[in-house]
Amino acid sequence: WDKKGFFMPEMRGMMVPEVAMGASVAAAMIAKEAGYNMPAPLAVLSSVFEGMQLPMDKALSVESKYFATLLTDPVARNIIRTTFISKLAAEKGARRPEGVPKTTYTKVGVLGAGMMGAGIALVAAKAGIEVILIDRDVPSAEKGKGYSEKVWGKEVSRGSLSQEKMDEMLSRITPTDDFALLEGCQLVVEAVFEDVAIKAETTQKAEAVILPDAVFASNTSTLPITGLAEGVTRQEDFIGLHFFSPVDKMKLLEIVRGENTSDAALARAFDFALQIGKTPIVVNDARGFFTSRVIGRFIAEAVAAVGEGVEPASIEQAALQAGYPTGALQLLDELTLTLSQKIQKENRRAAEAE
Repeated sequence: WDKKGFFMPEMRGMMVPEVAMGASVAAAMIAKEAGYNMPAPLAVLSSVFEGMQLPMDKALSVESKYFATLLTDPVARNIIRTTFISKLAAEKGARRPEGVPKTTYTKVGVLGAGMMGAGIALVAAKAGIEVILIDRDVPSAEKGKGYSEKVWGKEVSRGSLSQEKMDEMLSRITPTDDFALLEGCQLVVEAVFEDVAIKAETTQKAEAVILPDAVFASNTSTLPITGLAEGVTRQEDFIGLHFFSPVDKMKLLEIVRGENTSDAALARAFDFALQIGKTPIVVNDARGFFTSRVIGRFIAEAVAAVGEGVEPASIEQAALQAGYPTGALQLLDELTLTLSQKIQKENRRAAEAE
């Protein structure tokens, strides 16, 4: 092929049935994985399609032109900036306040053993941290621990995790309804329902037991942290840690700083995020923070379109073609209609109060 004037065998290129079939499969894979929103895979495929009809010298020239186009395209520049600069900086805790000693966590508490609380307990235990998982009763707390057992059990069956390692990690999670076991926790994460009254009651019970310098975090997805902090006496140690579902798979973690949150609490939140392998970003305190506001508008527009008579399938297809990994209506189903309704009611009450 490196000889001047070389052609593909028989000078037929894409006319060869096996080659044409492979190209068709490759095109379908690109459509499925990238939705034609990523220019690089298309450029690679086009280079092959066109190059196989030409002498090697001209084929390489075609490839060079596609590469030059990609090199000067803003998409490539944006991907490089986001993936190799901004994301790497976030993963290293670039915005952690300076001058605050690093905290290595050995014991944390999680209030609420539902979907989010169970996931938080899993990632903390996996990172070598003792977890006190609290719910309204022991069976509910044990059900939350059962989530870790289910996830790790699948890994054991696949051979990617040993039974001994699984047992060791499970032993770090203590399911209970006794708040007294929170004694000695360096951090407590509240992950109960999106209800201000329930969160305040739970917070006050925990505050009476935890260390005087422990950080108290709320996993709320929408409620302003400054308002929730009014339920505690040490508002400087109160912060938001907004995890995403499923917690054991989603790397992003929003750290929400309230009006009175101290630099020390923010730094220690960073330390926890990095210890459990999350990518922390700091957002200011506002209803919905960053991601929930964006996703909320995404879903609201889709629901409005349904109300206007647009076919749901068309709405979902439009989202997928635009590059979203999940359609807006599917995302609403996954979040559950009841949770979305609770959030809307809470937001309405807050807006009316303001």
